[in-house]
Amino acid sequence: MVTVEEHYEDHLAKYYSWLFGDFNNIVEANRQFFIVHKLVPGDSKIAIDLGAGSGFASIALAKIGYSVIAIDLCQALLDELKCHSGSLDITPIKDDLLNFTAHCPESVGLCVCMGDTLTHLDSFENVKSLFAGVYRSLKTGGKFVLTFRDLVFELKGKERFIPVKSDSETIFTCILEYEKEHVIVSDMIYTKNQVLWKLDVSSYRKLRIPLEWVKRELPESGFKIELCENNKGIITIIAGK
Repeated sequence: MVTVEEHYEDHLAKYYSWLFGDFNNIVEANRQFFIVHKLVPGDSKIAIDLGAGSGFASIALAKIGYSVIAIDLCQALLDELKCHSGSLDITPIKDDLLNFTAHCPESVGLCVCMGDTLTHLDSFENVKSLFAGVYRSLKTGGKFVLTFRDLVFELKGKERFIPVKSDSETIFTCILEYEKEHVIVSDMIYTKNQVLWKLDVSSYRKLRIPLEWVKRELPESGFKIELCENNKGIITIIAGK
C-alpha cells in the first residue's frame, strides 16, 4: 500500500489524462458547467482548484476570467497543467489540500474540489477541516463546488474488477476491496513493449463518503447547499457562503 502522493507520482500520473479522453473536450464541458450554473467571476476573480490534476477545471476557470490557484500533490500532473495552460492566469502549487489556506488571498470568489479529489482525504475529520477552511476563505456570496464518486455502495464478486480503458498498447483495470470507511483501489496497468506485455500494480485507499454525511456537514460548516445531484454515482454539490 502506498500513499496517494506516491500512487499518482510513481504510477498514475502518466496515464491520468489519457484515462479521461480528449483533454480539450473535458475542459470545454467544465467551462460550460461553470457558465450554466452562473459560477462566473463576480467581485472576486480569485478561484481555488483543490486537486487540480492536469488542469481540467483550472483551465476552464481561467478561460472564463478567473485568476486560478491550482493546488495538487502530484508535481507530474502540475507540470502537465503548465504545458496545457499557456498564458492563462493559473498559479500551480504543489502542496497538500489541507494546507491550501496558506496560499489563499483574503477574498476568494470560488473554490472547486472536483474529479474524485475529496475521497483522497484519509479521514472524515480531514474532510470537515477542509470544509471549514474553504468556508473561511470564501468571500460572502462565494461558492464551493464539489464532485466526488459515491463509494458507499459495495460492489461484489466480479463487479469489483472494473475495465477502465484500453488501446492497442495499454490496458487499465481497477480492482476494489472494501473496508468499513475506505476502499482499497488497485490500479493494474498492462503496457505493451513490441510483443511483450508488462504489468504494473499500485494500491491506495479512498474514503467512502456518504452523501447524507456531506449534506449534514456542509451546513454545519456554514454553507447553504444550492444544488445536489447524483448522476450514475457521481455526486455534484454547489454550496454558497
